[in-house]
Amino acid sequence: MRAAAGLIVLLACGVAVPAAAQVPDVARTPIEGAAITTDERTADAAAIRAVDAEQWDDALTRTLALVQQFGERPAYLARLATVYNRLHRPADEVAQWERFMTVSPRPSQACPALGKAYRGLGQYEEAIAAFTRCLAADPGSALLVYYLGLGYEWAGDFGHARETYARAIAMAPPGYEPRVSLARVNLHENALTAARDGAAAVLAQVPTHVEAALVAGLAEQRGGHRVEARKYLELAAKLSPEYFDVRLALGILEYSEDHIPAARGHFEAAFLADPGRRADVQAWLDRTSPK
Repeated sequence: MRAAAGLIVLLACGVAVPAAAQVPDVARTPIEGAAITTDERTADAAAIRAVDAEQWDDALTRTLALVQQFGERPAYLARLATVYNRLHRPADEVAQWERFMTVSPRPSQACPALGKAYRGLGQYEEAIAAFTRCLAADPGSALLVYYLGLGYEWAGDFGHARETYARAIAMAPPGYEPRVSLARVNLHENALTAARDGAAAVLAQVPTHVEAALVAGLAEQRGGHRVEARKYLELAAKLSPEYFDVRLALGILEYSEDHIPAARGHFEAAFLADPGRRADVQAWLDRTSPK
């Protein structure tokens, strides 16, 4: 049996989302208004159909044509940002969301996507600034407070992350998401019992909470409790089979128990779930490559 030390996955510090995340409503809302021509409505509807069909190249071409012909309407900018997200072009996504915040009467609709896009560029301070701007436009949003906490967590500022998550819980109890995030901060700081207990408490109330199962599993894994870790991580995999961090954690667990083919299966599934994070799994694919 391989030693567990040094084999424990690091969290990506995010919320559990499917591989194909939901398209923001603002990006697929038809244009309204008496001044909108029939030609624009028709072209807009065709672009929305391309988005709904996940035909991203076609959606990009159609939406760029709308902007060129009819101007930078907020819905078109949001749609472009969403398409760039699906095409894995975070710099272009950021540019469109930033322009959206300039021209939209509801700039807070750019979040959380704008902050996440900055994170995709590794620009954590900019992500915090984006969430702060969105929150200034909608100060009563507990969800935006929560995302601001995520920004601090991404940046490794765990003190401010704790404070912000606690604020989100107070604004909108029971606050399951920020409670799990507090548990994750404990995990970052190696407070394993607190991390496990916090995540397990949420899981007891919401048995389908993927992130709670993941955090509890990682806390047990880091503590060397493989049986308990497997219980939580296999639950997380059942709830969200394409979640990168879950697959990576299970692969590391299997590797630590010398189950090399099973480990490689999880590492390959992690890569397929999020090719953009290849660097996080490549070393494990190399270790488990058939000789």
